[in-house]
This record gives sequence, C-alpha cells and structure tokens, in this order.
Amino acid sequence: MIFKRAGIVIAGVAAGALLFGTAASAHECFIANRSDRGDVMATNSGRWIALTAEDIATLAPPGTDQACFVDYWISHGGPASVTVRSNKTIGEDSANPNLANGKGLEHAEEVFGALFGAAVEACS
Repeated sequence: MIFKRAGIVIAGVAAGALLFGTAASAHECFIANRSDRGDVMATNSGRWIALTAEDIATLAPPGTDQACFVDYWISHGGPASVTVRSNKTIGEDSANPNLANGKGLEHAEEVFGALFGAAVEACS
C-alpha cells in the first residue's frame, strides 16, 4: 500500500511538473496581479487562454477523483481559473524584478506545482 501511495504521489508531482507545459495548458506563464477584467481582455488576443480548475484537474493521473481534486484545489488556495500564455514561454532568463515575486510574471509550475501534487495525493 505504501508503494502504491508513493507511486500516486510521484505521478502527481510529475504531472504537476508538466502542469502548464502541455499543449492543452499552454506555456504556463501568467500575470499574478492582472485583474479578472484584464484576464478576459488578454484572452481576446489569441495569445492567452483561460484554464479553469476543472481543466487543470484533467491533467491529474488516471484514478484521481476530478471533483475531489477541484474542491481540494480551490479550498487550498488554487485559483478557479488562471489565464496563461498560449504561444510561448515568456520571462525565462529575465532580469525583470517582477518575475516570480507574486506581483508580475509567474510560472504556474513553480506557484502551483506543490498544490497540484497535494490535490492528486488527497484525491487518489
């Protein structure tokens, strides 16, 4: 049982590492301080897409209870939706002081990876 649980956790962490790097989930960059209206306007550009908690749950390993995942995700501080870049990863190797400080450009894997793994563990 311990090995099965460890396998589930490892699968969850691996999926979390890929969380926002798949074609379905764009390139995992988002603007932390953008308003809800700003997110909606960004999606009009065709370069940003909105992912809901339900979309993120579909990236969990098979056997993960999707409804449980969404409930856990939201109740533990995950966003109901996040707007991510759809055509490229931005900010890599940047000297921008607003990169990865919770106020500007963020990478979802770094911000939400641990929560993703915890939700998978709790709901598998």
